[in-house]
Amino acid sequence: MLSMFRRLAVNLYRSSRWSCSRNIHGNASAVDSICMPFQKGTFMDIGSTFLCCRLYTKDVPNADIEGDADDIWTKLYRCDHLPVVDAERSKDIIRLLLSFRYHKNHIIRELSQNTVLLKYPTSQWKETISYLQSYGFHGAHFLPLLAGYHTLLSGTAWGTLQEVLTFLHSVHIPYRNRQEIIARNPMLLFSDDTRPFLNNYSNLLKVFTRNEAVILVTKNPNLLTDPVEETNDKINYVYYEMGIRSREMTRSRAFEHPLSHIITRHKFAERAGLYKAPDKHEIAAKELNLQTVVASANPSLSDLVDTRNAAFIKLFSGLTVAEYEAFVAMMSEVQDETEDDADSDVSDSDSDDE
Repeated sequence: MLSMFRRLAVNLYRSSRWSCSRNIHGNASAVDSICMPFQKGTFMDIGSTFLCCRLYTKDVPNADIEGDADDIWTKLYRCDHLPVVDAERSKDIIRLLLSFRYHKNHIIRELSQNTVLLKYPTSQWKETISYLQSYGFHGAHFLPLLAGYHTLLSGTAWGTLQEVLTFLHSVHIPYRNRQEIIARNPMLLFSDDTRPFLNNYSNLLKVFTRNEAVILVTKNPNLLTDPVEETNDKINYVYYEMGIRSREMTRSRAFEHPLSHIITRHKFAERAGLYKAPDKHEIAAKELNLQTVVASANPSLSDLVDTRNAAFIKLFSGLTVAEYEAFVAMMSEVQDETEDDADSDVSDSDSDDE
């Protein structure tokens, strides 16, 4: 079985290398009215973000906050990289977060990865949260937002927040969605210059209708900060290799994931016989309307890419998570080898020029 996956991984990765170099063709309207060339280009120097950040509060029984705070602090105190902080103040911050019904594990994860948050007085936490509430943010937003952009706790950057909210309003993002977009992608607050975000949004409008672009940004806030080239590669792969049109793209969070994840999930499903490539004639016949060309027997794009491994593998009978993980590892290994070969070819070419 492993040797079979190895051969598949080699062939599949090589066959997918060319797909992202092609572009969608057509005029300047949306993709399904007549498809537009989706040219590569980068408007930003910001690195790619793989944001699968979920707002992770939910209703839980009223727990013993004091006991939970002590337990969380004990686990944080054992962290090797924990700076010198006041224990009681840290517990006050933890109690505050517990009052918003965050799970213990999420508090531990965020505070251990962002220990600077524990250096701010509790009074600044409360004042900052009060300001955020005045801007329409609520309990589920506070921790991911402050973990991603702790400068707000210093009492600064409120002007930047206002600029980003104004920008989201200008591109017709509904009010109820603006705060969640920022909480899920705090990189939006790293600069008060919103022109790069507008460039990314305008890039989407080359392919999608305005309503579709709004839905995509709401479900994939990283689209406003990811390099355009990476976004275009994902769209071209989903369009050409998977035969999926804009309507189904808007029903998923596919663009939160790296292209390698999308390719691996698609190829695994295809080789297992669960995903059938759309007929070329069917694609050509439907390019001028908004109908998806993927047969109903195929899993949805969301089922393919937005699920955890355990849920994904349930789509297949007779296959296990271990087999899928082996396939992922082999695809990654082949990708590394292919990229090394490409780098070697470039070096040889440079030597020849000399």
